[in-house]
Amino acid sequence: MLAVLPDICLSFDLDWATETMLEHLYGLLEHARLPVTLMCTHDSPMVRHLMTLPGVQVGLHPNFMRGGDQAEILKTLHAMFEDAVGVRAHGLFYHSGLLSLYRAAGMGFLSTDLRLLHADIVPFVGWGGLVRLPIYWEDDVHCFCMGDSFEIRTLRLEQTGLKVLNFHPVHLYMNTASLDDYQTNKERVRDPEHEASCRNLGKGIGTLFAALLATVDPRRVIAMSAVALEASLTPAPHLPDRPIPTADAA
Repeated sequence: MLAVLPDICLSFDLDWATETMLEHLYGLLEHARLPVTLMCTHDSPMVRHLMTLPGVQVGLHPNFMRGGDQAEILKTLHAMFEDAVGVRAHGLFYHSGLLSLYRAAGMGFLSTDLRLLHADIVPFVGWGGLVRLPIYWEDDVHCFCMGDSFEIRTLRLEQTGLKVLNFHPVHLYMNTASLDDYQTNKERVRDPEHEASCRNLGKGIGTLFAALLATVDPRRVIAMSAVALEASLTPAPHLPDRPIPTADAA
């Protein structure tokens, strides 16, 4: 019998999700009992409740896109989640000057590189010394590129290589099938009086996620931190013995 190799990571960019959205996510994950990583933008009672589930780890999802002191933004968020295992900035924002901040904060991995449905993705140690875990698939990008199909086959999970699947609670709750629908309802879905009416009753990201949980062998799912730890043991290219650029670098 062939061994089942763990090759799928599940991450969730919280993106300031409402308590209703997070409660919905809790319901999805409660019985799955899979290793997952919550990329946190904020703290709340439901975020803490999610963190009690077996296999749940947290990462940081700082928002640098509104300007401000990036070191302070990261420090403030890290203070909320001192056990964070990795980082992915909101909007996949990145510049090389952030590497020194992430390393100083003790982040175990950086996951901002989106390589949609690429086969044979391999985690690697980047030039700045951080393990990089590229994203294989993301729900909003699916809606943009492949919004006419929400069948499990569209994820091409038979391909070899690491597959970091990234979801957002808002799209799971809304069962988003169209980014146009999301843009139309993105404010209404945060209003308790209208949130339920914003949910798509057909096929969408929510039904795709349900199909994923129903069909994927749990032995294939592995924590991002575990992948990063293994990758960190692989000899990296020689790095110069001098500081990497600061967050002020262009």
